[in-house]
Amino acid sequence: MTNSGAESSDPYESEQKKVDLIYGRFDELKSLVKERLSATRAQRDLNLTSMTERDSFATMYEDRLSLLRAGEYRLVFGKLHMKDGSERYIGRMGLLKGQKPILLDWRAKAASPFYEATFFDDMGATLRRHITTENRKVVKLEDELLDLSPEESEKALKEGLLSGEGALMAALEEGRTGKMGDIVSTIQREQNRIIRMPLDSTVVVQGGPGTGKSAVALHRAAYLLYTYRKELEESGVLIIGPSQAFVHYIDDVLPCLGETDILIRTMAQMLPGVKVNCKDSPLAAKVKGDLRMVHVLKSAIKRCIRVPKDLPEISINGVKLKLEPEEIARGQDSARLAGPYEVARRAFVDYMCSLLFSKYEEASGGSLPGEDGAFVKGQIRENAQVRLALNLSWLPLSAKWLLDDLFSKPSKLKALAPWMSEEEVQSLIREKGKVSEGDIPLLDAALDLLGEEEVKKKGKSSGAEEEFAKSTMAMFGVAPGIVSASDLLSYLAPSEQKSVVERAAGDRKWQFGHIIVDEAQELTPMQWRMLKKRSLSKSFTIVGDVAQTSSLGGTRSWKKRLSPVFGKDWTLCPLEIDYRNPREVVEEASKFAKREGLNSEDIKAVRSVEGSLEKVESEDPEKEAVKKLVECVKKFVHSSRGTVALITEQKAADKMSELVHSALEKEFGKDEADRLTQSGWKSQVAVRGIEDIKGIEYDAVILMDPPEPRGEGEERKIAASRLYIAMTRPTQKLVIVKRKASAFI
Repeated sequence: MTNSGAESSDPYESEQKKVDLIYGRFDELKSLVKERLSATRAQRDLNLTSMTERDSFATMYEDRLSLLRAGEYRLVFGKLHMKDGSERYIGRMGLLKGQKPILLDWRAKAASPFYEATFFDDMGATLRRHITTENRKVVKLEDELLDLSPEESEKALKEGLLSGEGALMAALEEGRTGKMGDIVSTIQREQNRIIRMPLDSTVVVQGGPGTGKSAVALHRAAYLLYTYRKELEESGVLIIGPSQAFVHYIDDVLPCLGETDILIRTMAQMLPGVKVNCKDSPLAAKVKGDLRMVHVLKSAIKRCIRVPKDLPEISINGVKLKLEPEEIARGQDSARLAGPYEVARRAFVDYMCSLLFSKYEEASGGSLPGEDGAFVKGQIRENAQVRLALNLSWLPLSAKWLLDDLFSKPSKLKALAPWMSEEEVQSLIREKGKVSEGDIPLLDAALDLLGEEEVKKKGKSSGAEEEFAKSTMAMFGVAPGIVSASDLLSYLAPSEQKSVVERAAGDRKWQFGHIIVDEAQELTPMQWRMLKKRSLSKSFTIVGDVAQTSSLGGTRSWKKRLSPVFGKDWTLCPLEIDYRNPREVVEEASKFAKREGLNSEDIKAVRSVEGSLEKVESEDPEKEAVKKLVECVKKFVHSSRGTVALITEQKAADKMSELVHSALEKEFGKDEADRLTQSGWKSQVAVRGIEDIKGIEYDAVILMDPPEPRGEGEERKIAASRLYIAMTRPTQKLVIVKRKASAFI
């Protein structure tokens, strides 16, 4: 569309001047922050209060500098002409020149017409301009007139025009880099409505591949922190991703959106200090995700409180003491109300030791004076026979020990969980010391039931900390009595020195102001139970696609899975436009999904790309797949941009990696082959197992010898879902290399 005519004859020159002005102010601000940071770090010879203030200011300036650096790339990306003659420039952050705003933060209410204005509701804007820059140079402008006549509006709507379609297409045509791309300027209207929904709501974003679900989730995190800063500053936002690869894929996006104070985790990382070191079978993962496992844990714990048949006779300083079964039972009944298992156990031990001390005094002929009494009490607590009797009566437990014991004894597991089949029981049996992702919510539940953290916290000695505080006071010449060591410890408490993200990362019971779950269709009921406990007020953004469920314990219906968790208090927001995949690829993937009975929506692709789908039959699919990969590398990989992936069955991935590297070395030389396939996140050419590519996109994908889903029921659907996911990873081209006579489409 043409410009509004209010500009100079060369709109590029006019916009370049404005962009230069904005970047000039940006550079001034960055220099000012650098100067203040340097001056703050240079402060010396300070007292304790001034040192703390210095460190706080330094941290603030460092965070601000990080945000400025992250926002520099494509700082300005949009402009609005308003009906009152004013102009609004839209970008990654807000900037002032004096008291006048020269750049609006994309999240500000005044910027919303850039995403929401339509031909029918122009929101006071006459023109929306998309500005594309490279290294601060304006390289592309695209205008949309918003004040059309009703007839023109109806015609545009029927033609399916999209807000910012040109800017979106430009973003899609850029090569992938292994990171989520520049998405701020390509938010579409349907996505923007979800992003700006209120904080006090649970939003379920259902969308097929390429509909921008993850982009919506990340923008919503940034928008909520910007709009509800006061409500979230002490609780924070948690983002749950499906894998560490996905976490890395998105980790550059949030700083570019103006936010860094967001905790990003996988479900495997949700327990501080606990590392996952094994993987469950699909069946084991499903069983561990069943809510009935909570009752199994409760029953296992309950069995650890009992009255032993044979109680030893105890000798303290030659005095014989006898514990009776009814006394043990009375002590257990008295302690049960004291709290969780380990807290109550401590109350039981205190009760029984007091009882034994009373018996000792009675046998000794009277009460003991203070020091003598304290000495005998200590002897009773440390006596091996006493400890054995009390431990047999109320077994000391830890969450890890409880799971190790449970999953190493099939007969015990079967007795505690009669609802499990023999196959399900056997799927859970493993060697001790192993922890899987499916164990995380079980450990979390066990920690709640046991209360071992409370016992450790109460029993932790503060002697070392007190000595540290005293030495710190002496170093600064602070006399005892002016400030006590305990006062200093409180003043220097780590929780006061750490950011919200750092505190939340180390606190298992931390409750977040908002939780975002990506690829949420994979979560089990036990994982949902765990996440719900971490929410202050059921404020969630849940993002996923039930057609892409690839786990036995996952979700095929949002209503069935989420209603038991949230009741009726959640809103389903569908996304139905595929911005990523070419139309030819979408149609092929949709045909496959419908054939397999996956719950896929009717997705509309915004663009057609000639030659984007290629199907090849071969007697040697490995050789043909490598050949096609080399062709795609030549076409789509340039310098540091562009990515190509060969997707195959997990068991074939290592072998294919060697064949791919060998072919690239032959074509481009060893150094370039090493660079293209380097390990880690900078790899531009990758071989991925079919279970390892969820949530990630590539310019081109070669799907090698796809296995035809077999069997019936849920296992077949999972196999089909994985193939559907693999087919929808490319932004430019999909090559399906199948073996001759294969029935795969």
